[in-house]
Amino acid sequence: MARRRSSGSLRPTLAGLSQAIDEAIGEVSEEVYAAVDAGLDKAARHMERALEAATPIDTGETRRSWEVDFKYKNVRYINNTSVNEQGVPIVNLLEFGKKGKPFVRKTVQAEQEQIINIIKGEIEHGNTE
Repeated sequence: MARRRSSGSLRPTLAGLSQAIDEAIGEVSEEVYAAVDAGLDKAARHMERALEAATPIDTGETRRSWEVDFKYKNVRYINNTSVNEQGVPIVNLLEFGKKGKPFVRKTVQAEQEQIINIIKGEIEHGNTE
């Protein structure tokens, strides 16, 4: 509890409290931010493995071409770099082509709960695997 100074003013004590609260929130925010980032790393790797496993095999090139982009903080992109002779991404042909074998959306939907649990687990407990 704030103590009164002899002048009767609480201003110096409240300013100190405000600074202490700001510092405490800043520390917790940094910890949560780092935990979310670590959770996203783990979740992206999990999804990459799930997509690799779900990718139809012909030559195996598309299955081996999944990559996670860790370039940005608190954002992860999972891409497939395999393209055909015309430069069209094979994943697009598989997912949306007339003779395709859609699997990306199904895999993402099937893994959604696990991905959320990985991120939440990292935030709540600092470990998920």
